[in-house]
Amino acid sequence: MVEFNINWYKRLLMNTNEKTILVSKISSLIEGKSHKSCLEIGLGISPYFAENLSKYFEKYTIIEREKVNMPLPKGVNLINDDWEKTELKEKFDIIIASHVIYYFKNKKKSIEKIFSSLNKGGRVYFVVNGKESDYGPLKQAFSKMIGKKYIFTYDELKDLIKNKRAKEYTIPSSIKFNSPEELFETLRISFDHYPKEYEEIKDKMITYLKNNVRGSGFIVDQKIIEVEKD
Repeated sequence: MVEFNINWYKRLLMNTNEKTILVSKISSLIEGKSHKSCLEIGLGISPYFAENLSKYFEKYTIIEREKVNMPLPKGVNLINDDWEKTELKEKFDIIIASHVIYYFKNKKKSIEKIFSSLNKGGRVYFVVNGKESDYGPLKQAFSKMIGKKYIFTYDELKDLIKNKRAKEYTIPSSIKFNSPEELFETLRISFDHYPKEYEEIKDKMITYLKNNVRGSGFIVDQKIIEVEKD
């Protein structure tokens, strides 16, 4: 199982607009629609989603397995537990699973649990990185460098929901950097399945970044995949 590295994640968030544009798009998708409750799976390092989205719901709940030592927005409920182990006593109209599928031990069961935790007509918003722009080719280049096949979480998710009706939205985000060396450090969180290998081929990775990433922004095409429960 991949352990979430909070310092690597903080570094990423300091240099990207990912959260801002995700919240903006999800807000546009849920605003004006009938729903009362929302469950957010995984808090990360701040209640940014809750701060911006809880106003659309009568009840907003976050489930987070790590101990939380931060103030939460007024009225936001916290379940301090592991999604894969917890037993929920209620269902929700909206579930947000942003960049968490990657960390599930059993993705199939975890996603099935998400759908079983939705009310009829409820919707889930999965967020994963896509395979295009700068991110996808870099992942594939890394895979060749270490001689191990890489499976995109995007492909795993699409396969697991292939029998469901889904809408997909592509939301490009940008990671700013001043040098390839700085970008290499910022991207560590994206290679936390292979921290040892990532460090071992540092020179090759930096050379790749120098030759293939132009300008001062590394583009990641984030995918919001919306699925409604029948």
